[in-house]
Order: sequence, then C-alpha cells, then structure tokens
Amino acid sequence: MRGRIVCIALAVCVLTVGTAMARQLDGFSGTAFGTPLAALPSFLTLKKDGDVAYAVNLNEGYRLDGRAPVVIYGFASGKLFAAYVRLDGVIDRNTMVKRLTAQYGEPAAAMDDGVEVLRWRKGKIKVKLKFNAATGSLKLGAYSTTTPGPAANMLEMDNVDVDALVKLYEKDKIARGVAVPPASAPEKPSPFAGSPVVKPNNHVQ
Repeated sequence: MRGRIVCIALAVCVLTVGTAMARQLDGFSGTAFGTPLAALPSFLTLKKDGDVAYAVNLNEGYRLDGRAPVVIYGFASGKLFAAYVRLDGVIDRNTMVKRLTAQYGEPAAAMDDGVEVLRWRKGKIKVKLKFNAATGSLKLGAYSTTTPGPAANMLEMDNVDVDALVKLYEKDKIARGVAVPPASAPEKPSPFAGSPVVKPNNHVQ
C-alpha cells in the first residue's frame, strides 16, 4: 500500500513538472505567446507597422551566461507572436547550437545566401538560429505556432531587421533615459539556454 502511494505521488510530480515545462516553453522569458500588448505595462513599443508592433520589456529578465542581450518582441494583431535576440559577441555559434539541441533535439539545417539557418520545433513553439560566418552575426528567433495570418507572416525572422530594431531601441533608450536591468540579476534555467528572471510588470514611467 505504501509503495502504491509513493508511485502515485511520483506520477503526480512528473505530471506537474511536465505541465509546468510545457507552459514555460509556450512563450519567451516568462511572457506567454498570445499575451496582449495592452496587458504588458512594462513593454515599451518601438515601432508599429499596420497590425504588427515591436517592443522591448523594460523589466527584461533574459540572461545568457550572466549577460543581458537585447530582446525584441513582435506582436501580431496586438498579441505576442515572436521574440528575437541578437547574440553577436554574447555567445559563440557552436555553444548556442549545442544548448538548443539539448533542449529541442536535432535541428533542420539549411543555407540561405551564405547564412546558416537552423530550425527546431517543440510543442507550440518554433525556434530559429541564423549564423553568418562571414560577419559573425548570430541571431535567435522564437515563435508561436498558433497564430497564423498576414501579420504573423510579417514577423517571420526573414522579414524582420533585428539589427535595425536594436539600434532603434538604443536610440529610444538614450532619448527616454531607460534601460533593461543589469546583467547581474539572479539566474534561473531557461528553455533558450539563457536565464530568464520573471519579475512583476511595473508601469513605464
């Protein structure tokens, strides 16, 4: 009888952990895909283009080996659909691929005009890593798989100039006097091999 109780307890723990992991994977750095931009008061909108909007989280908690790369969030029809991270100089290609493969399995690989493109898919999320060996450019993209449509198509990584958006953020940051939290924030395990710290959303001042 005691053994049966232990087995049941273990099964409940596994189910709970599995459910929690599934929820963690269905989003980026603690924010679920599908969340309305209007419900995220700490997000600062950088640019709008029709039904598409790009924003940064002023309470961003994404960390990669203790460093804090800029994360750009893409919203389709007002709901979070994608996240992009410029990893140039933050982590090398091989290390990032190894970490993502450990989390998502072997990727599908292709070359696009000299740029290596690796793709992973798990549950309701798809991940893309683009590496340009000639320039050293390394970019990560994470997307929802449940929001099809024209606006969502505009947010595919091939259609987004991540570098331009990061520059826009840097310019806006100087103008507004805002910044994401420093890289010394406490770390937690991340499905993207970083260390997202989920913090309460505060209204932008």
